[in-house]
Amino acid sequence: MKLTLSYTEVINGELNFSPINLMMAFQVNCPGCFMHGFPMLKELQTHYGNKLSCIALSTAVEDFHVNTEENAKLLVNTGELVGETLRAQEAHHLNWDKTTLSVPVVIDEVVNQSELQQPKFVENIIQNMLDPTTTPALEQENMRASLYNYFSQLPQCGKTFAANLMRGTPSFFLLTDSMEILMQWFGHADSRLIRNKLDIFINKKHG
Repeated sequence: MKLTLSYTEVINGELNFSPINLMMAFQVNCPGCFMHGFPMLKELQTHYGNKLSCIALSTAVEDFHVNTEENAKLLVNTGELVGETLRAQEAHHLNWDKTTLSVPVVIDEVVNQSELQQPKFVENIIQNMLDPTTTPALEQENMRASLYNYFSQLPQCGKTFAANLMRGTPSFFLLTDSMEILMQWFGHADSRLIRNKLDIFINKKHG
């Protein structure tokens, strides 16, 4: 399975894929992304150094008036928080430090429901997730129906978020420079367990 990446802009650096890369999808209006996601990304970036290239994807699957490209740029340029994330900081639930954001930030392309329900978009997901030569036709048809039903409930969504069927934010993807997904996880995770798994892939590439 490969990561499908659609974006409008790269800020806070350049997007250069290395043999092993870690991408975290976040929303600016997601306190958990700042409590757990960014600290994890920075810890892994520090731990592995140049053996691991880290990227952040600013996406939107809800609260579209807050999870905007403008607010992502505000975050990158000034460190300013917005919405529920700002309220979490004011309530001392998180201690955000702009230096934590030391990776390139990719802005996800937000599309409307009609584009999400385009047959080509849906079929591309099925072909990426399933092997059409070995997956029974009924299983493919069930997935197709599920996707159309799911997208019918989304007025808008980040295209990368939707194409990779992310569960929410923060979502992490470990991938190669050819976009092959090696592992992925959603939400808060034990960094020691994650490092143990990453070690396998990184040692395989770098020795």
